[in-house]
Amino acid sequence: MEATRRGKLPSASVSTRPTGTALRPVERQRVADEIVEQLRSLILTGQYRPGAKLTPERELARTLGVNRASLREALKKLEHLGLVRIRQGDGTRVENFMETAGIELVRYLVPFATSGYPDIIRDALECRRLVAREVARLAAARRDADDLERLRGIARKAETAVGDALFQLDFDFYIALTAASKNRVVGLLVNTVREAIQSYAPLLAHVTVSPAVVRAHHLRLLAAVDDQRPEEAVAAVEDYMTRGADHVLALIDSGSLGAH
Repeated sequence: MEATRRGKLPSASVSTRPTGTALRPVERQRVADEIVEQLRSLILTGQYRPGAKLTPERELARTLGVNRASLREALKKLEHLGLVRIRQGDGTRVENFMETAGIELVRYLVPFATSGYPDIIRDALECRRLVAREVARLAAARRDADDLERLRGIARKAETAVGDALFQLDFDFYIALTAASKNRVVGLLVNTVREAIQSYAPLLAHVTVSPAVVRAHHLRLLAAVDDQRPEEAVAAVEDYMTRGADHVLALIDSGSLGAH
């Protein structure tokens, strides 16, 4: 696993067929997406190893019960994700996705957190904390009146929200904070991972330790941003994110919480 986290995957002999889970025919609706789901799962679980050459298109299409046009569309999507490389004359080979894929792949790795990628939740929470710290620092220095009003509005709604609604408002609060940072690249990064984060919302909802903690955090952070105190804003994020991450990781370590 350590090798995987450093961007390398265990070496394996090149094979054109995965072991374990077999491919199955797909339904006509969402044909290309279903093909992507099957092949992506086989790649992420290591049943197709880096360097492995996929079964020739004609045979693979027959196994899946699809036409070659749908299969090619699916392979293009997998290539866009950085999971395979398509080369004329060489066919389709599996890539080392730790070297070729982007942040959008996180959402597909999370379901395997309890098997092949046990540290992915820890990594995601750590990344969340690091980005949020710098967003808070920038927001405290660059916020304007509209930013403050938006943050105050979300904090007011959070005063009476609970459960999933409170989790969503906490998420919205950090989206607004990102906008206040006035950093376009960070904003685009957050847009990229937004769907990934929301896809495992049932898990991250446990990061919100209690409604009282969430509400107190919003008020503390809002005050620091309003007063333009970057270091206090960073401290507020650090305390909140660390507390939440420790909480959810303790649940995972105890077996009380699984990835969804």
